[in-house]
Amino acid sequence: MGEADLKAKRPQPVSRINWSGLQKAMDAEGLEAVVAASPENFFYLSNCLLLSQQIIPSRLCMAIAPRESSPAALVCYCEERQMRQDSWMTDIRTYLEFREHPMSALADNLKEMGLAKADIGIERHFLTADDVDRLGEELPQARLRGADRLFDRVRAVKTPAELEILTRAACVTEAAIQATFQAARPGQSEKTVADDLSGRVLHAGATSQWITLAVGANTPVNHPFPSSKPLTPGEILRVDVGGTFQGYQSDVARTAAIATVTSNQASVYGKLRSAQRQTIEAARPGVRACDLYFTCGRELEQRGLSMTSQAVGHGLGIGMHEFPVLHGRETAPIQPGMVLNIEPAVLDAQGFLYHLEDLFVVTEAGPRILTRLMDTTDLFVIL
Repeated sequence: MGEADLKAKRPQPVSRINWSGLQKAMDAEGLEAVVAASPENFFYLSNCLLLSQQIIPSRLCMAIAPRESSPAALVCYCEERQMRQDSWMTDIRTYLEFREHPMSALADNLKEMGLAKADIGIERHFLTADDVDRLGEELPQARLRGADRLFDRVRAVKTPAELEILTRAACVTEAAIQATFQAARPGQSEKTVADDLSGRVLHAGATSQWITLAVGANTPVNHPFPSSKPLTPGEILRVDVGGTFQGYQSDVARTAAIATVTSNQASVYGKLRSAQRQTIEAARPGVRACDLYFTCGRELEQRGLSMTSQAVGHGLGIGMHEFPVLHGRETAPIQPGMVLNIEPAVLDAQGFLYHLEDLFVVTEAGPRILTRLMDTTDLFVIL
């Protein structure tokens, strides 16, 4: 049987997965196989979302992607049914929890697949030191190499199917914010407004959600829990919210004034938005991630403001803060197909924090903003 016949018999990955990009990355780094163990990379390769990976990290499930043969998945015995139901992979192997160590089972399977002496990429940033040591002891002739950055680079450039999911997730999340702002009233508590927004995100199709919502003196807290503090006229409200949609994240931030907008509030917000849009406009192919960070800093400084964090944005996908994170030391170039959030935040003279976050996709023609429902030109007012 020829190579073409062998390839035809292999299971074909779902269109969401950039399988050819993964193979090219493995070739470039001389890896004969990679093993995905983190929830994000396991889902990316297998197309199966396992809840226990999120809530029981020790219950390892792994996708094995050899360069020259068909992939396989090694999962805890109790996850086999869902794997066979949801994954495109047909070679599903299991281990018995509490009776077999996942790394020993992985080593046995890698040996069976002819990879006992191979160069194998593993997620050193995710696996524990004990896991890595045990795997090395079980495969003494293999060369275990870090593949974390490889997975980051492959996942950073989104496929059309991924872009479709992310666009819808961003749009319905922004719509939920808009509807919540329109329904909110001065005097309501942070918790009341946050519960309304959370429900709207879930009703829009999210399987889970998270929220930061704060008013006035609570706004500078990085991730405060919504409290009983009321929406007080003259103060501002900021919200940063997202959910998980088909395994992918949404992440949108907006700021609103309560009852009335002072000239200072309008000025601070206008300067923030202008600097944010100039930074987004600078996100062209070939520009480095750190260049966007420094661009935002300069744009804010020229307007008499300063950034409040060590990063101005991040990639978005299966993970919340995906590669590349836009900070001063990340030199990775921006590429077409990357989906990024730009989210500067600034303080006003009262100590209130203003936060604006938008999602866009990098294209050869320039950035295309995906969160376009709300008119963010002026500060929204909750009347």
